[in-house]
Amino acid sequence: MKGWISVCVFATAVSAQSHDLKTEKDKLAKIEAAIKTENNAVFLAECEALLDRHRINALAWYTCGKYLLSVKESDPRQARSNAKLAYNRLKLAADDFSRTGKQVYFALDAEQYLGLAAILFGDLDRAQVHFRKVLARDNRMPAAWYNLGVIYELKGLQEESMRAFDRYLRLKGGGDAMDF
Repeated sequence: MKGWISVCVFATAVSAQSHDLKTEKDKLAKIEAAIKTENNAVFLAECEALLDRHRINALAWYTCGKYLLSVKESDPRQARSNAKLAYNRLKLAADDFSRTGKQVYFALDAEQYLGLAAILFGDLDRAQVHFRKVLARDNRMPAAWYNLGVIYELKGLQEESMRAFDRYLRLKGGGDAMDF
């Protein structure tokens, strides 16, 4: 499915907030480096080390969830499994981010990634719900409109798809709108 679906995401640079900031930042840096070099084994190992349930925070769930979506996997079953695991991690992050008013952006970004994960494991209705949640909080997010347009197109809802893509293009300014 990912060969013919383009999805638009927002990458986020964030700083960790926990009782052991240096250790957490080091682990996040290793995760970022592993993603850039496409070293999936290191990425997965570092995420497992970071996701210690006794001191976990929303940032760790968010980081490991969103990057798990970019792990290249040739086995379709493993790719679907990764998407479901990413979805579960992102759900924990989104729920935690939602509880604090200071992290509204991260909550919206996590909802975006939840929608992408749902697309990857084939649940278009669930993905639609997540993108609608993003737009209910901020209807000026181009990526959410684009991804909603993709979902409508996959569902055969051409009119709704065109409206969503039109909104995406207007928000991006029309010009070189395809920046992904």
